[in-house]
Amino acid sequence: MAVVVDANLLVPLVVRDPRAGAVSQLLREWLERGERLHAPALAPYEVASALTGRAFDGSLSAEEMSAAASRFAALPISYHALGDISRTVEITRSLERRSAYDAAYIALAEALGTELWTLDGPLARNAGGRGFPVRLAL
Repeated sequence: MAVVVDANLLVPLVVRDPRAGAVSQLLREWLERGERLHAPALAPYEVASALTGRAFDGSLSAEEMSAAASRFAALPISYHALGDISRTVEITRSLERRSAYDAAYIALAEALGTELWTLDGPLARNAGGRGFPVRLAL
């Protein structure tokens, strides 16, 4: 059993924002059921970008940045290289996007026969409305 997790689901967990408790509970439930967590290899870069943005705007101190990076590194996630580029581009076009980042997560979920879980409401509505396996976490 597997779950694909979006980077935007992980950021609140590692920076301890108000959604961290709910995301932590969701991760605990998955792990207790024996679900394995997966993400595209680009996820750590997206998390690093989010942390950098928070550090740049002053909402994350150097100590908090270090703690967040440590929490992220400890998450039991298997990372996957981009598989079928053609499928990723096809999904991107279907979503009417100019960037393939979200499509990479969806393509991985399809390849693993599971769902992508996200906190991105517009992505969940857009992709779900087109029949992609995307679930809104909260």
